[in-house]
Order: sequence, then structure tokens, then C-alpha cells
Amino acid sequence: MQVVVIDVEETKEKTEEYAKRSRFTFPVLLDFDGKVATSYAPSGAQPDLPRDQVPIASNLILDRGGRIQFYSLLDTASFDAKLVTLTARLEELLSAK
Repeated sequence: MQVVVIDVEETKEKTEEYAKRSRFTFPVLLDFDGKVATSYAPSGAQPDLPRDQVPIASNLILDRGGRIQFYSLLDTASFDAKLVTLTARLEELLSAK
């Protein structure tokens, strides 16, 4: 299992600074033009936002083939600060292996 953060439409320098300041010990991938983020934006979700901004405020679990196994949009109505739902789904996926 690999934890990764994807930074959307930021410069390499700004992303590296953020990762260092946050003390990340995992990779931060760069999506310079927002195409990756757009490809994971569910239709109809957050209709007021540009498609490349929808996944910025979300948690995703992708399988090795890039297929979504869990998707949670972070909004005030369903905010899960302790990531209970994400953790439960991740444990379910890991135990199935």
C-alpha cells in the first residue's frame, strides 16, 4: 500500500516547500495541468467548482489499476475529521488480499 498526496496546479518549488514543511515521508505527485484531478472528479459532485478542483477536497483509495475503491468528498455536511469511513474501507480492502 502506498500513501501519496497529489498536488494540483502548483509549481514544483511550492509543492516541495509544502511537503518539507508538513514533514511528509511519502511521495507528492505533481498534476501541473489538473488533468489527473479532472479524471477523478465524479460528474455532478460540487457542480460550482471547476472539475480539476473537486478532488482537491476529497479522500480516494485507488487500486493498482487506478480504479476508485473509495471516494469521499470532504464537505461540511459529511466531514469525517477522524477518517473513520476511510479507515474502515481501507482495512476492508487490505483484509481481502
